[in-house]
Amino acid sequence: MTSQPAPVAASRDHGLDRARAVAVIAMVMGHTLDAVLKDTARQTTGMLVYWSFRAVTAPLFLFVAGWAFATTVRRTGLGGPRLLRRYLPRVGLLLFWGYLLRWPGWGLPAFFAGDPKVWRHFLAFDALHGVAGALLVGALVLAAVRPPAARLAVLGGLALLVPWVSPWMRAAVNGGPLPLALTQALAGITSAFPLFPWSAYFLMGGVTGLALGEVKRAPHWLVLCAGGTGLLALLTLRGEAPGAGDLPLVLWRLGLVAVVAGLAMRLPARLDGLLGPVGRASLWVYVAHLPLAYGWSTLPGLASRVGRTQDALPALGLALGVLAICLAVTLPLKKAYGAWRKRAKAPPGVSHPRDSQDMIK
Repeated sequence: MTSQPAPVAASRDHGLDRARAVAVIAMVMGHTLDAVLKDTARQTTGMLVYWSFRAVTAPLFLFVAGWAFATTVRRTGLGGPRLLRRYLPRVGLLLFWGYLLRWPGWGLPAFFAGDPKVWRHFLAFDALHGVAGALLVGALVLAAVRPPAARLAVLGGLALLVPWVSPWMRAAVNGGPLPLALTQALAGITSAFPLFPWSAYFLMGGVTGLALGEVKRAPHWLVLCAGGTGLLALLTLRGEAPGAGDLPLVLWRLGLVAVVAGLAMRLPARLDGLLGPVGRASLWVYVAHLPLAYGWSTLPGLASRVGRTQDALPALGLALGVLAICLAVTLPLKKAYGAWRKRAKAPPGVSHPRDSQDMIK
């Protein structure tokens, strides 16, 4: 009879919470600036530099989601059917929110008439869909594979395989007779975050969460920064340009993401009172900011109400305002929801551990 791995007792990883907070704050700020910043302001030196780094924000968001997922699995010792029972409902919830946020209320007659353009919009994969799909893959792998070294090998192999086969996947999917929903999920050209290649960032985040759990004698932030810097140096020495294909691009972004995540972990501990709750509520904040920035259904957001009319400072002020509103709404809701879940799930006389790093809540 195979023994079940015992949960790993550990204090909360505040460095991971800081990285999660930085990831979601960067997404909120970036989306709001994209919605309201006027074209001439985008051409200034500062904004050109910022926009070049904006390409890292979505990979960072997916990366820390996978990192948090794997950290929780490692600490709780979950595997097999128990792991699937925990995470499959969360996959469904993420997909629900993802599709709800894309509800085409502005084109319902065409939607119900089966207009392909409207359905392509509705079924396109965004970040929440991408987290859901990658979480499903990660949960299936960690449920089936139990030894830590094998988990690392399989997740790492998948993380590299996904971008490597992405060109062939796009050619096969977009030229084949697959259902539109599956096409959009796998590699649809109108999807912002199809699983090929975007799930690679989540999967590599999962590798990071598993691997850092085995690192006892070196600061985790230093491991990330050193690993990211080493990967960037190797790519530079090999002459691999970011635009040379899916795999080089993913590797370049992973190197940058690792450095950014490591630096985020080094933020002062005195900020944990703010960054900790933001990191734990990162998906809640993400869901809340999209309607404010881009609108939802027939309700206009800043992209429609204000449009690309703002200079850098007013646009930054609007972005900070959106962030403040999201935090003011979601943090109390997340706290109340967490307390309700603990009361609902805890048997009489049994307390639940408070150190879960799970981002998928």
